[in-house]
Amino acid sequence: MARYRVIRNRKAYLRRRGIRRFLSLAIIITIFAYATYSTYLNRMKRLEEIRMERAVYEETLDEVLLRQGFYNNQIVRLKDEDYIAMLAREYLRSLPNEIVFRVIGDEIETVDENLPQAIDEDSSSVTEEYSSVIE
Repeated sequence: MARYRVIRNRKAYLRRRGIRRFLSLAIIITIFAYATYSTYLNRMKRLEEIRMERAVYEETLDEVLLRQGFYNNQIVRLKDEDYIAMLAREYLRSLPNEIVFRVIGDEIETVDENLPQAIDEDSSSVTEEYSSVIE
């Protein structure tokens, strides 16, 4: 009978030990699952924030590209002498037959080279056609 009691106690001990192992393993798996799930949720939240920031940056990029295209077009237009002459007439209120001079240092350059020269080279006098410009 003592032997039977030892075997019965051993079975009870093994059963309790198995239940403890099972509960310990279940608790460890639950903790691991919770940590993994919370990490997943945090990453998804951060990913959503990054997507929103990206949308804002893409809108800004579109605006910057439009401005860049405008400025590149302006650069090309400003390399054209006719366009510069038109701007000078518009901003300086000059007439189409007037010559606009650009002063750089001690040199004087004409902006519109297609117009005839106003100064007569032989007598260094101003022709009658352009005398109103100088006055």
